[in-house]
Amino acid sequence: MISFEIQGIPVPQKQTRFIRVTGRAYNPSHDDVVAFQRKALPYAPCDPWRIPIRMSLWFYLPIPKSFSQRKRTQFQEGQLFPITKPDVDNLAYLVTNAMKKIFYWDDAQLVDLQLFKRYGLEPRTVVHIQPHEPGEKE
Repeated sequence: MISFEIQGIPVPQKQTRFIRVTGRAYNPSHDDVVAFQRKALPYAPCDPWRIPIRMSLWFYLPIPKSFSQRKRTQFQEGQLFPITKPDVDNLAYLVTNAMKKIFYWDDAQLVDLQLFKRYGLEPRTVVHIQPHEPGEKE
């Protein structure tokens, strides 16, 4: 199992943009992907895995400053959850694409993916990745 944390506010994948005049497409999240890759590279295996993979991603967003002390405590104790943007699937999309060709050959290898979005005192992304063992029960 490989586990690591990336400090900083989790960033969602942005939509691909198109330039009308040239008809070309570009990824506005390219810099965010490269920044994530740079921070995650020390935890990567020597060669990208080519096996089925299970992964869990925990996204800890900063607690808004406008929250009262009571509401902050409720979030820290897990009584309330962030139901605002960014969407958890967009957060995961950036991470899974950034890890492609570094941790695993293709994100199609992900057979189990758990996503969690919470507020936390320290904004960060926590990644747990491991091979999915054959015959492993749910």
